[in-house]
Amino acid sequence: MRKIYILPILLTLLSSCSNDNTLKYSKEEFGKKWPFSVDEIEVYCDGYKEIYCKASDGKTYALNGSAKTASENNPNFSKIENIWLDDPEFEGLKIPYAQFITEGLKLCEDK
Repeated sequence: MRKIYILPILLTLLSSCSNDNTLKYSKEEFGKKWPFSVDEIEVYCDGYKEIYCKASDGKTYALNGSAKTASENNPNFSKIENIWLDDPEFEGLKIPYAQFITEGLKLCEDK
């Protein structure tokens, strides 16, 4: 009888552990408001509300201030400015990417 109750609990625990806690976005779904020169990013939360993205160029970028501070001397992270595009509608401005930070912070809450 105990085996019957343990199996559902075990399956629930294993499925929650396999959740990779990332959000994937692509240039294709965003269209001309895509803020990056790469085609895809995968946003995730690490540390204390540090929001990063793994990009389709194989590099990892810090998106918010917490992540930039935590990774500033770490050669494994690249500067988001390297892939952040200018806004074609407003000279001197960049296309905003705040929505990725907002969604990434929601991942931090789920940790």
